[in-house]
Amino acid sequence: MMRTLFAGLLLCSLCLAGEPSFDAASIRPAEGGVRPDIKTTPGTLTIRNQSLLVTLAWAYDIPPFQITAPAWLNEERFDILAKAEGGGDETTIRLMLRKLLADRFGLQTHTDEKEMQIYAMTLVNGGPKFAESTTEGPPVFDDKRQSGPPVLTAHRVAMTDLAEKISEPLQRPIIDETGLKGRYEIRIDITGYMLDQGNGNGGPPPDLMSLLFKGLQEQLGLKLTSKKESVKMLVVDKMEKTPTEN
Repeated sequence: MMRTLFAGLLLCSLCLAGEPSFDAASIRPAEGGVRPDIKTTPGTLTIRNQSLLVTLAWAYDIPPFQITAPAWLNEERFDILAKAEGGGDETTIRLMLRKLLADRFGLQTHTDEKEMQIYAMTLVNGGPKFAESTTEGPPVFDDKRQSGPPVLTAHRVAMTDLAEKISEPLQRPIIDETGLKGRYEIRIDITGYMLDQGNGNGGPPPDLMSLLFKGLQEQLGLKLTSKKESVKMLVVDKMEKTPTEN
């Protein structure tokens, strides 16, 4: 709640000071064969080969499955390079990207709420099976699901960070109800479960969702319980397929 309040106060202060915007920006159709990526440094934003849906999700700091939008937003991909001479942290850059999408794509949105299935993340009996971090620095995820066995390693992450990360493959919001307030070292590897459930004899492929649930409980001491709750949704009212010229 405090994090949300802080973000709201920051947003209000930015609005009072004038809507932040980039001083220069280039938007072009994405080049093929480039790994999708979003990077920021103070005052700069680099987006490579990302769909407009993912770009919009990053701008509003919301998962793509909490956006109601035309299907083509997940098909059209762009490269965006933008810079603000006065600098700006990641929160400010997200706000600048919202304005850029409005200026160049005619983006118009509104928020709504929808009751949907979510997961509550809690601790199993015996407590967590992971340790608090002993190093300083930002949270880091090393996710090898794309390039190899399904292994997720994380350093210095809060439980809210982990909940947001594992919500991606589950395509549902995850609410942290563990009560843990620190930053932690996390590792989950479901490779062994996949071998146990292997389909070498021509059977069905492994059920990755059930294996993830099993790994969370056995390796991390975490449990996901399904329930219904009202969830904030971002609704795209209007957006052009082609941006105005650079």
